[in-house]
Amino acid sequence: MYIVDPSRQLQIMKEMKQLRKDTEKYEVFFHHTMNDQMWKSFFPRATKDGLGPKLLRQEPHPETYEELLDICLSDEVPENAIGLGIDLSAQMEIWPEIFEYLENNRRDMNSGQLRLFLKHLQVYRYSENLSELNIDPEDLPYEESELQKFLWRSRKLKFKSYLF
Repeated sequence: MYIVDPSRQLQIMKEMKQLRKDTEKYEVFFHHTMNDQMWKSFFPRATKDGLGPKLLRQEPHPETYEELLDICLSDEVPENAIGLGIDLSAQMEIWPEIFEYLENNRRDMNSGQLRLFLKHLQVYRYSENLSELNIDPEDLPYEESELQKFLWRSRKLKFKSYLF
């Protein structure tokens, strides 16, 4: 689903045909003719100041973040957890729903994948995330104090993943 390694991304992109490019969103869509798959190359943390890490993922993307979390955190491919963490780190407005879902369904997920996802979600850097992504805390649908609680919830999930 996700490819994080730049050399693997380049290798796969050379095998594919570019379909379209969106320079405003820093997205490029590809078609892999050998296996008839669609791919998207993008920078989820792109701002005017910098692009951040580049990701390559299969398209179409699951409709809901619940499906995405189930797919990426139930398998044994570390790149899926890393890529999903990076991808969702830029979508801080849905963090409350993500944490609610993780807390309710963590037993169905691979514990190593869950810890890897939480590490790359970068909850511990929430204030830096806000400034890097040029997000005003007032624009978020919740209080900044709730951002601080995500750190505690993340640590709690990591700890519980070691126990079960």
